[in-house]
Amino acid sequence: MDKMKRFVIKISSLLILTVCIFQSEQINAQIIVSPSGSSGINSESAGFYYSLPRNLIKVDFIIEKNKCYKGPYSEFAPKILGIDDVITKDETKYSLVDVIVSSLTEPDPEATFFVEFDEKASKEDKSLIFNLQADGIILSANDSESKGEQKTSFTSKTLVNGNDTKEFQYYAESNLYQKVDTIIRKITIDTTIIRRNLLQSTWVDRSPEQKARAAADYIHKIRESRFNLISGYQEINYGSSISFMDEKLSDMEDEYLSLFVGKQIKTLEEKSIEYLPTKENTGLQLLARFSESSGISGIESKAEPVQIEISLVGNSNPIANRNSGKNKIVNNLYSRVPEYVNVKVIYKGAVITEEKLLISQLGYISVVPISKTRLIFDANTGMVTTVKRD
Repeated sequence: MDKMKRFVIKISSLLILTVCIFQSEQINAQIIVSPSGSSGINSESAGFYYSLPRNLIKVDFIIEKNKCYKGPYSEFAPKILGIDDVITKDETKYSLVDVIVSSLTEPDPEATFFVEFDEKASKEDKSLIFNLQADGIILSANDSESKGEQKTSFTSKTLVNGNDTKEFQYYAESNLYQKVDTIIRKITIDTTIIRRNLLQSTWVDRSPEQKARAAADYIHKIRESRFNLISGYQEINYGSSISFMDEKLSDMEDEYLSLFVGKQIKTLEEKSIEYLPTKENTGLQLLARFSESSGISGIESKAEPVQIEISLVGNSNPIANRNSGKNKIVNNLYSRVPEYVNVKVIYKGAVITEEKLLISQLGYISVVPISKTRLIFDANTGMVTTVKRD
C-alpha cells in the first residue's frame, strides 16, 4: 500500500513538473528573434523581418557661383572712360556661403532581425501587434492604442537666383555709318580752270573704338537725362512715375557700362554629401575638396580638403546592458541606445559649422521585454521611448 502511494506521488509530481515545463515553454517561447544573417532561420518559418535605424550625416554646401564675362569694349575703358578696374577675361569663381549639417535615417542592414512566432503558444500569447514603417523600421510592438510615432526633421532652404545670361543688350547695334567724301573735279577750258565739288556717300563698318565711343556718348546722355529728371528740369510733376523712370535710366546706364567693365552673374547652388559614420571612422575624416575654380569635387582631386570631425559625447557609456545584437533571444526585442556626437566641418583649418546630432549606430544595442509590455520606438534612433506594462 505504501509502495502504491509512493508511486502515485511520483506520477503526480512528474505530471505537475511536465505541466509547469510545458506552461513555461508556452510563456517563454511566444516569439523568437534572430539576427537576419543567422543560420538558424528556417526559410519556411512563420514570421517577419524588422530593422533598427541607422543615421547618415548630410552636409549641404551652399555655394555662390560667380560667372565673370569680359565686356566687348573693355580694352577701351581706361582710354575713353578712365576706368581701370574691369573684367579682362571670362571665368567662373566659386565661394562657400553656408554649410548645413543634418541627419538622415535609413534601415540598418547590420541590425535587421527575424521575428518567428511559436506555433505552440496559446491563443492569448499570439495576440501581438507590430507596427513598422514602409522600409521595415520598427515603430511599436504589442501596442493597440497607437501606430507608433515617426519623427522627421528637415531644414527648409530656398535659393533665389536671377536670370543667368551673359548677353550685352546694347552691343547689337548698327555696325555701319554713313561716310561722306568730297571729290574735287577740275575742268580746264583754255586757260580757265573750273573746280567742281562732288559729295560721295558710302556706308562703311565702324571700328571697335568708334563703337566704344558711341556707347560712351550714350552713357553721358543717360546721366544728363537722369540729372534733368531728378532736378525738376522739365517742371512737370510726374508723381511716383519719376522713381520708375529714374530706375529704368539707371538700368540702361548699367547695361552700357557693362560693355566696358564686363558682367558678373551670381547664382546660388546646393551640393549635398551624405556621410555614414561608424565606430571605425570617427575623428577627423576627409569629406570632400573645394576650390574657387571648380567648386566642390571628390576626395581624389587636388583641391583644398574639406574635413569632417566626429567626436562622441559618451552619453551611452553608462549603459550596462550592452548587446552585440548577434544572438537569438526569446520573448524580447532588440532596440538601440543612440549616441550624441559633435559634428564639425573644417575648411582651411577653420571650423565653418558645428552641430550636435544623435547617431544611433554609434551607441549600443539593448534588449527589451515583449511579454505583456507595450513598446513604442523612435523611428529615427531605434530607442524605446514609451514602455507600458500590463
